[in-house]
Amino acid sequence: MGSDKKTARTRGLRDVATVQTRLTHAAPSNRTQAVSRFARLENERSRLLRELEAWSARQAEAERMLAKVDEELSAMRVMLLDAPPSPPSAGSPPRRRRVRQEAAPEPVAAHAHALIEY
Repeated sequence: MGSDKKTARTRGLRDVATVQTRLTHAAPSNRTQAVSRFARLENERSRLLRELEAWSARQAEAERMLAKVDEELSAMRVMLLDAPPSPPSAGSPPRRRRVRQEAAPEPVAAHAHALIEY
């Protein structure tokens, strides 16, 4: 006979039916509700179109910036990999480090107060 059972889909909090989702997804029962739903859908459509336009503009700007970085990378690659190595400069000798004098620790007050900032 085989297993005709459907596998149970894992449900999450997004699938929980609330009063708001019931009202939103319900078919309008009269013309007033239908007109109201139509107006909400028109507003949502225009909002999504504006959002898509903003994303497209941002994508174009990001692509322009990416092209600029790629161009600079290729110029640096040519400069670093294809240029003959420059001879080491025989300029200044290696620097000497200063020797630090160990200072004697300052005496600590017997009951120093801690600074607490709020």
